[in-house]
Amino acid sequence: MEAKILVAYVGIAGIRSEDVETFVHKVVSKIVPTTFEGEIIVIPMQEVNTRIECINPKYITEAELIVEHTEMMKKLEEELHNQYNIIKEQKNE
Repeated sequence: MEAKILVAYVGIAGIRSEDVETFVHKVVSKIVPTTFEGEIIVIPMQEVNTRIECINPKYITEAELIVEHTEMMKKLEEELHNQYNIIKEQKNE
């Protein structure tokens, strides 16, 4: 069975920077199924809404889809880095 990747975009608008880590952990523990087997990527976002996207690598076989998937993962990594920097800057204010 191919492991899936869940990407959880957690809205942290209005959450104090020192409470972000605890808040994100609580949200993720409530929205990710306990039986889930795979990788979970958590991205805190400066917005109100939280959403989850599922990436199933099993269905990515065509060259074009592999390129698209690779680009998506790069964007996710960039966004995670950007959001981390925003949170870090807010803590230092």
